[in-house]
Amino acid sequence: MSIPADLTAEVAELLTAHPGAVSLSVSEGASVIPSGDVVTVTILRESASNILSSLRALGVHEVGTLTVITPELDLSKAGDLAEQVVPGSPVDSIVWDEVRRRTSEDSRMSITYLVLMMAATMIAAIGVLSDSPILIVGAMIVGPDFGPTAATAVGIASRRWGVARTAFATLLIGFLAGIAAAAVLTLALRKTGIFENSDMLAPHPQTAFIYQVGWPSVVVALIAGVVGMVSLTSAKSGALIGVFVSVTTIPAAAAVSVALVFGLSSEAWGSLLQLFVNILAIQVAAGLTLILQRRLMTHRRSELTELGVQ
Repeated sequence: MSIPADLTAEVAELLTAHPGAVSLSVSEGASVIPSGDVVTVTILRESASNILSSLRALGVHEVGTLTVITPELDLSKAGDLAEQVVPGSPVDSIVWDEVRRRTSEDSRMSITYLVLMMAATMIAAIGVLSDSPILIVGAMIVGPDFGPTAATAVGIASRRWGVARTAFATLLIGFLAGIAAAAVLTLALRKTGIFENSDMLAPHPQTAFIYQVGWPSVVVALIAGVVGMVSLTSAKSGALIGVFVSVTTIPAAAAVSVALVFGLSSEAWGSLLQLFVNILAIQVAAGLTLILQRRLMTHRRSELTELGVQ
């Protein structure tokens, strides 16, 4: 933290009294902008939301700067002892400021997002045309649609309606851009004779699941929504790759384009329904998961209060 000198004593007192603060150092006069002191504190992840909330209440972020860095490795006996006192696990802990930053970033439109959405949908379109599950999986991994999908759920669950509206608009525009790009590519491939009507009319056993909506699709999307939100809010984000390859959003958008170009109305409607079902199920599951996590964090704050932390 870089803060005015008249705030240093209050910040130091707050951090010294918190059991989740492992080490604290103050460099007086080290900050030029803003003019004042530099305060460095090592805290437990399970205490981060509580400490950040208290620092925000003091107005640290308004009169100075507050930067949070997650260390790759921290060897400290004091930290080990603090973890025995502070309730919760560092892996399960949620830093709400971090979640808000991630969802705010994912809710905004960008050129990179649109390019990735169009590229992923075009890859999936070729996968549908060639009945290639490998291309379908590749398109799922490339697609960035889970970000705004989760951001919409977070915005609704936390009643940040502005974020929810922006994220949903980003999601909708991204899919429309992807469908349009895939349609143009499919039309070009059809006109050049690379793929013909017979290719689409032939059986597609490897990719038929895309436009065949059923309870397995709903269940998988619900599970993916839970896993995705847990990964988004926790210190472990590796499971997000599994989420990307579990939901049939990008392939469904691509299948809509392919079916429309080849005049296959039943496949087009089935793929559109698949897209809608997956997005809705992910958001419902992600939103309910976030609400449950917030309640658990509220219970954890009450445990910190019992330790004398305000």
